[in-house]
Amino acid sequence: MMLLTGILLILLVLVCGWQGLTIFFSLGLNFVVIILALVLVAGGFEPLIVSGLLSLILLATSIFMNTKQPLTAKTAFVTSLIVVGLLIIIVPLSQLAATYGFGAEDAEEIEGFGLAIGLSFQKISIMMIILGSLGAIAETSIAVASGLVEILEYDAQMGSKQLFKAGIAIGEKIIATAFNTLFFSFFGSFLSLTMWFIQLGYPISKIVNHKILIGEGLALLIGVIGVIATVPLTSWILNYFRKPKDE
Repeated sequence: MMLLTGILLILLVLVCGWQGLTIFFSLGLNFVVIILALVLVAGGFEPLIVSGLLSLILLATSIFMNTKQPLTAKTAFVTSLIVVGLLIIIVPLSQLAATYGFGAEDAEEIEGFGLAIGLSFQKISIMMIILGSLGAIAETSIAVASGLVEILEYDAQMGSKQLFKAGIAIGEKIIATAFNTLFFSFFGSFLSLTMWFIQLGYPISKIVNHKILIGEGLALLIGVIGVIATVPLTSWILNYFRKPKDE
């Protein structure tokens, strides 16, 4: 871990210059914030409240510390907060699948422990889904906002409708990439588990309906929904922020 961390730092400096140090520092700060959030939840704090505060801090450090253009940073931050708020509203719908908690394969490891620990596994599941979607949402918003700001540098008088359409055109390319990133991450995380199921002779119907896989699949879908919603919202908010300059 120390060797890979050192390689990461060197590559960041070589590719991004001294800005790489800021990126590395923000990554370390986010790691500390996440650990603190886990401690708070384990200590009995409300997971949904902690999720909201954690999202606010992570987005602020990730966007403002690593984005030099003020309009891009402000647009991406506001957009990401709104999308995360929308996800907090729709995520509970995924709980109808009852995928939170432990699967049957965990029974042997936890049979000697009590589950009455005073925590809501349902709310913890919501927290995990929100955190898993933050990166993709912020990345999409920054990419769309950066593209639109560059367009405005060449044509500051572009109309709102044209700029909105340009944002959608940029977002169409980003959505496919973001979806593939989330999908490959999901598939890679459960490749060994899927192979284990196949070796044990699990029928396909049991594999595709397995609690763990379905839970991660729902998290994947919610993340993609957040990414898609980010594209038009980013275009609209950037148009809103630049209106006073036009007038």
